[in-house]
Amino acid sequence: MLRLIRRIVFTIALLLVSIQSWAQVLFTADAPALTAMGSPFRVEFTVDAEPDSRSIAAPSFEGFELLAGPSVSTGHSVQFINGKQSSSYSCTFSYVLLPEREGTFTIGAATIRVDGKEYSTKPFPVEVVAEKGNAKSSGKGASTRNPENQISKDDIIIRLKLSDTDVYKGEAIRASLVLYTRVGIDHIESLEMPPFDDFWSQELTFDNDPSREEYNGKVYETYKIRELLLSPQRSGEIVIPATEMTVVAQIVQNNGRGFDPIFGGRQIYHVTRKLKSDEQKISVKEFPKGAPASFAGAVGRFSLNAKMPEAQIKANSADQISVTISGEGNLKFITAPKFRLPESFELYDTKSVDNIKVTASGTSGSITYTYPFVARSAGRFTIEPVEFTFFNPSTGEYTTLATERFTMEVLDDGKSSGEVVHAGVFTDYGGSMRQLDRDIRFIHNVAVPQRAASVFIFSPLYWLVIVASLAAFVVVYVLMRRRIRLNHNVVARRMRRADKVAVQRLRLAEKYMKEQNRHPFYEEMLRAMWGYIGDKFNIPVSALTKETIREELYRRGVSSADAEQFCQIISRLDEAQYAPVSEDDMSSVYGDAVEVISKIESIIKH
Repeated sequence: MLRLIRRIVFTIALLLVSIQSWAQVLFTADAPALTAMGSPFRVEFTVDAEPDSRSIAAPSFEGFELLAGPSVSTGHSVQFINGKQSSSYSCTFSYVLLPEREGTFTIGAATIRVDGKEYSTKPFPVEVVAEKGNAKSSGKGASTRNPENQISKDDIIIRLKLSDTDVYKGEAIRASLVLYTRVGIDHIESLEMPPFDDFWSQELTFDNDPSREEYNGKVYETYKIRELLLSPQRSGEIVIPATEMTVVAQIVQNNGRGFDPIFGGRQIYHVTRKLKSDEQKISVKEFPKGAPASFAGAVGRFSLNAKMPEAQIKANSADQISVTISGEGNLKFITAPKFRLPESFELYDTKSVDNIKVTASGTSGSITYTYPFVARSAGRFTIEPVEFTFFNPSTGEYTTLATERFTMEVLDDGKSSGEVVHAGVFTDYGGSMRQLDRDIRFIHNVAVPQRAASVFIFSPLYWLVIVASLAAFVVVYVLMRRRIRLNHNVVARRMRRADKVAVQRLRLAEKYMKEQNRHPFYEEMLRAMWGYIGDKFNIPVSALTKETIREELYRRGVSSADAEQFCQIISRLDEAQYAPVSEDDMSSVYGDAVEVISKIESIIKH
């Protein structure tokens, strides 16, 4: 009983600690990264919990004159989502500051107490620049400012930031498109990313909260626009073209009616700016010489695990070997390791199941390859180790992993003679042995009476045989040529009609979609996708895999992004067959499939 009470107390303590960690208070600061002389601005400190009374302690605001504050505003909201109630609370302390001189100043940390515990914000820089665009207007002598002149060339820039520019082929690079701004941005009007033709690319999800960064001696607000994971597919120098973007900046000017900290006499202008990033050059190194025979382009850090079959099975029964490769690297381009089975084993098509996750740190996860087989003969057999070699870019060396050598015994199933071959000796399963040289009787020469040989050469029969042989050869040659031509025509016709057959299947799938007939829709869509690739490139069904599709499309000039989109659509179709979906989901995957097939068809023309 005492032990039970201790466990209950310990569990309650853990729950209290967890609740306390979940209820962590968030205290943040917000202010513009750039301001001009003579322009007041706000600094806001926000806490997401009710603070203790009069516990806010503001920093000194060195370099700025405090015009007003703190003004306090609170917000409280309650939401009901799927029958669950959630609430949020915020308390904001606002200060209005006026710059005293030009330069970069650091606004220190503010502190506040919540339930007796103190929290602090992080210090952050604010740059003060000279006021731009002042001009005397004739007549009244009032100053007017052109909003276009309020933005200098380096107030808004874009950069494609790469995690590395000197890598090996297949090594992952993180590419982040970042917007740097010293003025307010209203919206992005257009964005043209480079094609990344020599890379396999994958879009990444990211946190798009703004941050501050000092670049070329100036303080910017930074916003991450896009983030991708790139893996170069060839060696040498690769140039990434410039990214082009059009943004609309928001310029706020005083309208001459003075400054009101809350409603303020201000006027807002919108200014369009076209931006262009610099080209990026990446040096891609080829793999070192002396790669083991089991190396097939795997780059990263991996481990190898294998699940071997039963140590003892019956003849003509099926079993399988499973090999799992896990780790970080170009998992999506790894091919199934090759290994040898005894000749009496019948190996079937390899199956693969992947669990791959793509994040900003790279691609990680695992791929499991299953090799099903049937043991046809009885005996004791040794399965040689399965080898897998990868290149580790951090060490610049190859690493070979291998499973252990495995011995298995195949028992006679009673349908065969029960004899097993062992290096020149037949072994009865009962254990007796018979030497081959004792079981084979020598052939004795027997005299056969000879008849007088007739002259065959140059006889009429001889010439008849020659003519018949030549005629038969001509007939066989003509038939073979005709068969080869017919086969070639069939293959060529199949390749030319690949798009038409795919369109027919897509139309049938569209009919099922309109009828909301889910299972036939996804089955027909899968037939259209797999069938299109099989017909277009004359690939047999047994050889159709996602890896084959990626390699074949890339070899034919299709971009890695389009090839990856094609495979992702197949994965979506596979998953959607067994998951509840809406009409929008069916329409979305149908539209994506039509689009990607049209792209591929426009690139590959036969």
